[in-house]
Amino acid sequence: MPIPLYTPRHFGRLGTWHISGWSIKAYGISVSPPQQDQLLQPDLISQAHAFVEANLARMEGTPHYSVGFAILHHGSSVKTLLTQWCTNECVCMQYAAQSSYSGKPQFSLTKSDLMACAYELVAIDFERRAWISTVMSGKPMQKYLESWLPDGLY
Repeated sequence: MPIPLYTPRHFGRLGTWHISGWSIKAYGISVSPPQQDQLLQPDLISQAHAFVEANLARMEGTPHYSVGFAILHHGSSVKTLLTQWCTNECVCMQYAAQSSYSGKPQFSLTKSDLMACAYELVAIDFERRAWISTVMSGKPMQKYLESWLPDGLY
């Protein structure tokens, strides 16, 4: 199987999603440059938000801090949504969903052991470091929620 050359992708903040007492930092990743200051199509973002909200019970079913992050990636062959949150101080939980590349987005949980692609790991690494430098260093949770990977090419 051929391995494509790494070409930086566009990363941007989608804002903090406030859902039933949770604060979810949402990131977008796109293989294409933003169109008219929109990194991703509004319907894709809306469907991702709705999917996270519909699957909140799986997060509520764990010990949690009511914070997490989501990565919505419109890649070169599929749309991926990763939702992560911490439990037991430093354990990161995740569920992954995907939607077909073309057509109206319709996310469903992945049936594989998908963790993340090389691009998504950029945001995951940033969030890991942010968690350690804020919450696990005794700073208020708000400091974590204010820490964002800068928008740009990665």
